Amino acid sequence: MANNKGVLSLAFLLLLLFSKCNTKNYTNQNKILERAKETFGIETNVPNLLSHFPNKIKNRNIFFEIRPPSCPPPPTYQCNAQFGDIYLNVVKTDYKKDLSKLLHGKIMYKTTYSDSNIIINLFELRRTLFPVKKCNKWYANKLPIPYFESYDFGLGQKEASKKVEGKTYFNYTYTIPKDLKVYVVEAQAGNFWKFDCKENRPETLGKWKHGYSKGFAVSEKENKVVFWVIVW
Repeated sequence: MANNKGVLSLAFLLLLLFSKCNTKNYTNQNKILERAKETFGIETNVPNLLSHFPNKIKNRNIFFEIRPPSCPPPPTYQCNAQFGDIYLNVVKTDYKKDLSKLLHGKIMYKTTYSDSNIIINLFELRRTLFPVKKCNKWYANKLPIPYFESYDFGLGQKEASKKVEGKTYFNYTYTIPKDLKVYVVEAQAGNFWKFDCKENRPETLGKWKHGYSKGFAVSEKENKVVFWVIVW
């Protein structure tokens, strides 16, 4: 992970620890995915958060990352990182059947990736180290989608750093496909955590200060499909 460079903030260190804990005892991506389907979101009351993910991963150009709340179970970190996401970014033509099934199934919301969406930047829910103007804002008749610049598409990245009280913090922004089409298959507003940490969230999110959203996004030009879940 890019976050390994330099001195990390507590939040980023927790993300690093969480992202590795599901991979520690497994040697291949399919076992990781199988385990993630069982454990991701165990601190929430929402079942089957990864139901739209493929059952098998084809090992070609994979970008696969898991961040809390997938593990460990509470109470170890239950009020240190009460948010999380998981994404699987793969070659679209390798997943034609999975994609076709989703496209012919229930789609709650479809959009292009533009600024006038409810874009959830998980890293900036509790801080403003690297604020992004378009993120964490409520819009009428829209459903939340991820801040895709935090997902690696294999198209390059930019690094920024900032010193605060003698500590250096890093931020990585990934290049995303310009033709990205986003599909939300399920989303609900509300606090779904089993243990309520009463965390502050930006007032600009309105009723979406807490919630979850799951779906996929497609780039025809780059031949990419990314399956994702965010919960906060």
